[in-house]
Amino acid sequence: MAGDRLPRKVMDPKKLASLLRNGAEGTLVIDSRSFVEYNSWHVLSSVNICCSKLVKRRLQQDKVSITELIQPASKMKVEAEEHQDVVVYDQSTRDVAGLAADSFLSILLGKLDSCFHSVSILTGGFATFSSCFPGLCEGKPAAILPMSISQPCLPVANVGPTRILPHLYLGSQKDVLNKDLMTQNGISYVLNASNSCPKPDFICDSHFMRIPVNDNYCEKLLPWLDKSIEFIDKAKVSSCQVIVHCLAGISRSATIAIAYIMKTMGMSSDDAYRFVKDRRPSISPNFNFLGQLLEYERSLKLLKALKSKGDRVEGDTQQD
Repeated sequence: MAGDRLPRKVMDPKKLASLLRNGAEGTLVIDSRSFVEYNSWHVLSSVNICCSKLVKRRLQQDKVSITELIQPASKMKVEAEEHQDVVVYDQSTRDVAGLAADSFLSILLGKLDSCFHSVSILTGGFATFSSCFPGLCEGKPAAILPMSISQPCLPVANVGPTRILPHLYLGSQKDVLNKDLMTQNGISYVLNASNSCPKPDFICDSHFMRIPVNDNYCEKLLPWLDKSIEFIDKAKVSSCQVIVHCLAGISRSATIAIAYIMKTMGMSSDDAYRFVKDRRPSISPNFNFLGQLLEYERSLKLLKALKSKGDRVEGDTQQD
C-alpha cells in the first residue's frame, strides 16, 4: 500500500527558501511540530498538523483525513491531487530512513505519500531552516527561545552536579549513579525525569521519585511540575539535598528546576531560565518544554490573581 511506505525525497533548506521567495505556488508546506512550537515560530505560509497522540491515533485508525487536518488552517484549497507538491518539516530530522515506523512523522509522511504526487521532508527541519533563513519565518518567538534551540537530550561533557539552591542540585544520570559524588555533596533525594535512567541502589524508595517523560517535541511535562515541586520541598523540609536529573541534565531536569524557581521565588519563566542558566550554562530545554514553561507561568499568574481576589473578599467580609 502506498500509505505504508515512507517517501525518500528530501528538500534542501536552500531549495525551500527559493520556492518561498518565488511565491511557492502549488507547494504546501506542513509543520509537524507541536502547536506551541508552531505558534512561537514557523516557516512562512506553513500549516500545522500538531504531533499530538490524539492526531496520531486518529491518523492510524483512518478516523481523520489529511485534507481535514490541513484545510481549516490553509489559505489555499487543499485536495489530494496529482500535481500538489508537499514539503514536511519537524524540528530537526535529517534522515527519514532512521525514523521509527510508529513515530508521528513516519505515520504522517506515509499518509501524505498516499495522497499527494510529491512529498519531501525538509533536511534538518525547522532548526536548520530558521537558523539559515530567519527572514522566511514568521511568528513571535518568546525571548527565551533563541537562546535555547536544542535537540532532544544528547550526551555532553559531564560537569558534575550543579548547585542551583542550597537544597537543590541539577545533574546527569552519571552524577546520580556515582555514590561517592552524591555523598560528597550530601545528596540523599533523587528526582529522576526519565523513563529509562535507573534508580541508584543506595537511594531508598521514599527518597526517590520518577517522572516518566522522554525528551522530545510532544511529551507533556507540565502535568508533573507541581508534584515535582512538592517532592523537592519534601527534601527541603527534611533538611536534605535533592538532585533533579535526566540523562544529561540539560532539558527535562532543567525544565523542572526552572519551574521550581518560578513557583518558589516568584520569577518569570525568562528570569528563572537565566537564574538556572547562570549556574549551569549547559542547560537547553527543548522548544516543547519551553512552551510548557510559558503555560506554567500563565497558570501561576492566574492562581496569584485568584488568591489576591480571595484575600480582598475575605478582608471586606471581616470589616463588615
